[in-house]
Amino acid sequence: MKGITHYLTRIAQDRERGLVVMLLSPLVWFLSGLYAVAVLIMRGLYQAGALKVFRAPVPVISVGNITAGGTGKTPFVVMLYKLLKDQGFSPMILTRGYMAGQTGPSDEAEMLKDLIGPVVFIGSDRVKSFRSAFVSGRFDCIILDDGFQQWGFKKDLDIVMIDAEAPFGNGALIPRGILREPLSALSSASMVVLSKTERVLPQQLGLLKKRVATLAPEVVLAVAAQHVSGVRELFSGVEIFLTDIAGPAGAFCAIGAPDNFKRTLDSLGVEVKLFVAFADHYRFNGEDVQTIVEDCRALGVRNIFITHKDAGKVKAVAGSFAGIRIMIVDIDVVLTYGKTEFISSIAGLHRS
Repeated sequence: MKGITHYLTRIAQDRERGLVVMLLSPLVWFLSGLYAVAVLIMRGLYQAGALKVFRAPVPVISVGNITAGGTGKTPFVVMLYKLLKDQGFSPMILTRGYMAGQTGPSDEAEMLKDLIGPVVFIGSDRVKSFRSAFVSGRFDCIILDDGFQQWGFKKDLDIVMIDAEAPFGNGALIPRGILREPLSALSSASMVVLSKTERVLPQQLGLLKKRVATLAPEVVLAVAAQHVSGVRELFSGVEIFLTDIAGPAGAFCAIGAPDNFKRTLDSLGVEVKLFVAFADHYRFNGEDVQTIVEDCRALGVRNIFITHKDAGKVKAVAGSFAGIRIMIVDIDVVLTYGKTEFISSIAGLHRS
């Protein structure tokens, strides 16, 4: 099943070619059409009041996507949480825990819990999660993670993240493309944040700003960039300086955009001799990790880099790492444009 999902994802991203893709194309386009109709009906029912919308007693800030795949949403949620704390708020975070399975919460949910702590609550039914976790006086606002399609949850600030490097894919809806909704849905957002802008040229960023302004002229626009905030050892948590890392390195990941991780390591001057990319959200087993470790030993590699998103899964299958250091690359988000408007929107939220 995971293999099929991975293959369909590659079709949606136009990363698969050949006869099979050509034969599947009519079916995939038909399914995209059905999906579009379903999305429009559901959104319309909520907007018309035919389906009930839950209103929390405290302000709700949603951070979501109009596309499937990584937009840098999780580190942005962490940045937003810290900003809210600086503004005097006491936020709680509601997350679905996407692709959570029998082994526990999703990669993103684990990452949020690791970075933020016990104010992160996981559940597919966000209203139910709120009702079971909310304590009046302890929390005075909500961050609704991956909330743009949560039409049944009333939001005071609806933020949509767009990956500047691959903003809308091929323009088609799931499963033929990566869009979760038609682009016209952007006009219902409060704010659009263009993310990962450090990876695009100024001309590309300018064109994307114009495109968003055309699609959603009333929406506040902000621009964000990612940067490496540090490197630390997986098991001890000890910070490691890149100057202390000598010789070639290995790396592996299970994220939506593995090429981005590889480019990040390249930008740090790391000589990556072995790089292994698994499917997004893949749950490593002991054999996977041990094979990579042994391959690195054979190549004379003694340092292996992983993403924060994968850290919990690697810890869970820890094997014999004698002589090998596993290191997490931590990523932060900074607003490079629209920060004043962003902070004003936060400050304008009214506590109950």
